[in-house]
Parts: sequence; C-alpha cells; structure tokens
Amino acid sequence: MTKSISEQIRSRSDFHYGTKVYYKKHSWRVCLFQPHWRQDSASLLKDCWYRNKQIESFLDLNEGASWKTRADTSFFIYLSRPDRIPDILDRWGEDVLEIMGPVSDKHQDILLNDLTVVTRKKLWYNKFRYKISCTRYGQAEQEIFEDISDFCTDTLNSDDYKLNDTFRITSKSYQKKMQSLWAGSKAPWRRFNFSGVPYTATGTVYLRNHDDVVTLHLMYKQYITTTHKVITLDELE
Repeated sequence: MTKSISEQIRSRSDFHYGTKVYYKKHSWRVCLFQPHWRQDSASLLKDCWYRNKQIESFLDLNEGASWKTRADTSFFIYLSRPDRIPDILDRWGEDVLEIMGPVSDKHQDILLNDLTVVTRKKLWYNKFRYKISCTRYGQAEQEIFEDISDFCTDTLNSDDYKLNDTFRITSKSYQKKMQSLWAGSKAPWRRFNFSGVPYTATGTVYLRNHDDVVTLHLMYKQYITTTHKVITLDELE
C-alpha cells in the first residue's frame, strides 16, 4: 500500500512531533538553515535571501494563503497541510534541518479543533492533565496569588493539584522574610525594597481533575490568562 504524504514525512529521521498549532492554523513547520548575519559571508547571506524569496514565490503560487514564513535563527515555513513539503524537500532538501507536525490525522484534528490542547509524551509531572495560568503585573495585582493558593489548600485534595513557585515567592510570609534579610544587609543597595519577584509573574496551577478546572474558573475567571489540557502521544494511537 502506498504511504500517504503525511506518513512518508513522519517516517523521516528529521521529523519530530509538534505540540501546538502555529499562528492558530498551521499544524506543520519546516525548519531550514539560515546563516547568521554577523558570522557568515555576504555571499551566503545573499544566496539564502534569494532561496527564501524563491520558497515564498513557490508557496504563493501553489499553496494560496495557507502558509507563513519567518526568518530568525532558522528559516521557518508554516503550513496547514503537508502537501507541499515533498516539493520543498526536492528543491531545498539539503537546507532542511527539521520538520514538525502532528503524529496522526487524529492529532491534527485535535490541535485544530481545540487550540488549548498541548501534546506531550507524559502528563505534567506524570500526573496532571490540566494547567491553569494567571499572569499578573506588579505587587498589587500579584496579591491574588495568595488568595488562589489558600483556596486550593482549603478546597482541593492535596494530591490533585500542584502550584508553581510563583505562589511561594509572592506570599506575604516570603515577602516579610526577604524584606527582613535585606533590611539587615550591609550592602550599599540595602535601601532598595527587594522582593525577589519580577514585575511580570505567572502563577500556574496543575490539576488532575476537570471538575477542579471548572471550580477554579468559576472562582477566578477574571484572573486566568490560559488553560491547557494535555493529550499524551499514546492516547493518539
């Protein structure tokens, strides 16, 4: 039986499974060599610039609007389907470093239908399927972390959740400890109020049960910035 295009690509040694959708609609990414503008020769930079323009012209002609490119430390091509990848390999294969995409059609459907899904080999910390994150700016906004921490402690089973370190370092007890240490310091900068917490901080709660996700959303919806669910690779088989 002839393999499909996606099956052929997945059998390559430079294929790695992707964990997300790029730019909300591209589930495939091809990574090509890109010279460094400071370290590589002008002629190599010129050749790669010309190659990139050729690739973009090729995609514009054959792929319509369902593609995107980005030149960074590598040259990235983002695609919503793998159909053009064999042509890219035929013409520019010597520059291809890596291909990333879904491990199956089922995986692609999941990624495209639910952008909150993350694909991993294992659950977070081998036990948590869900992750809720809250990004706050400045000490006043970050006070909500202690409230969330207390709610989890009082409401959820201790084995069903885990808090990242942000909750500890933004707690009042930790802040008092740090202020005491710095007040007693003889360093010339002791006059500054050092809390050890960056201005932008993200508190993350890892959860085992969907019901607990719903509970936290009911309580703290206005503070939650992202919610993710893990689907493991073996669940995609």
